[in-house]
Amino acid sequence: MDELAAVAHVLRRTTFGPFPGQVEALVDRGGGGDVIESVLAAAPVVPATPVFDEEADAVSNGPVGSWLRAMADPAAGVHEKMVWFWHGHFTSSHDKVDTWDLMWRQHLLFRKFALGNFRELAQAVTVDGAMLQWLDGAGSVAQAPNENHGRELMELFTLGRGNYTQQDVEAAAVALSGWSVDDHGSVAFDPESGNQRAVELLGRQVTTVRDAVDVLCDRPESARFLAAKLHHFLVGRVASDQRLTELAAVFTQAHLEIRPLVAAILRDPSFGEARYARPRYPVEWVTAALAVCGIDNAATAFETMTALGQSPFYPPNVAGWPPGNRWVAPGTAVARAALAVNAPALTEIAGAGDPVAAAFTRASIFDPSPGTRTAARDLAFELRRNPEQAATALLALIITSPEFTLA
Repeated sequence: MDELAAVAHVLRRTTFGPFPGQVEALVDRGGGGDVIESVLAAAPVVPATPVFDEEADAVSNGPVGSWLRAMADPAAGVHEKMVWFWHGHFTSSHDKVDTWDLMWRQHLLFRKFALGNFRELAQAVTVDGAMLQWLDGAGSVAQAPNENHGRELMELFTLGRGNYTQQDVEAAAVALSGWSVDDHGSVAFDPESGNQRAVELLGRQVTTVRDAVDVLCDRPESARFLAAKLHHFLVGRVASDQRLTELAAVFTQAHLEIRPLVAAILRDPSFGEARYARPRYPVEWVTAALAVCGIDNAATAFETMTALGQSPFYPPNVAGWPPGNRWVAPGTAVARAALAVNAPALTEIAGAGDPVAAAFTRASIFDPSPGTRTAARDLAFELRRNPEQAATALLALIITSPEFTLA
């Protein structure tokens, strides 16, 4: 059971599962001991090309539906989780960005560089059409540049707060000027409105976007900032200063390749020890819960995620979705439990010789706490004369339990 629980932990953190039967299949194939290597080596999922309908968010063949199906693919490894991470890091929202086409192009950037090179990702996303619209970079001119793009590039994307001055913001704004996005979504640089002179950014001379991004990526604060954020996302705990120094060194020595940094975080004992150390964020929870319930419906997924406060392609602001326990507030339990009503998986649970064990197994919970196990057993006993009702109550209890709402 401990091996099953350990594999389930890795999949909760590195994928959007585990999905029913996935953990057992890995262990049966002898892959339980190297599940970290498996998720690191898994080929990227290729989502279906979406239909861009500006009037409908959650159609199954739209951008949201296409991405949610990629998340729910059991073949997806840590690459898919990193696509989600970068969307919450380099945020843009369809609330402000003109078209789904621009949002999807940015999404494809995250897919391309999810485990690739951070410098290349930062270079590409800084002049991405969705980002230029989102951060008011489109139309900025060197003579009177908009500072928003440069400020967020440093504060939220590369260095972190306190590692630059207002003078640096002004210099970055000048270097990032001259870019535009036309009505067809085409991105272009206009030399006449863009920068033509060297300005000083963090002690170095820069003229272009590429110059500015290089300066930011070369700063030691950048490697440390990214390592801290990624460690918190994957491990669920704030890294110590010593651990951050180690991870920043890994990242720097790898020339800002993302895969070695992710591997260093996952292979450290602290990762395996941090079970149930952070909330399962709504996108993670809904994807896994729908699979447990046997529901395959993009509209239901999107509506439930939105009700819980998180919608793909719609981050709340440029800082993205905040970490923390707000995501598992008691007030969300009713919305979560509602997925169990009339769920297709109820027949399997109700017909099992041991419905409690069947429900826990389907949810990939192999280490329930005594409290959760006792509550499930008591509930099944009270409703034993109505197997369908008992199955519904059990499924609702389990998908709202700490073992399922935490990762």
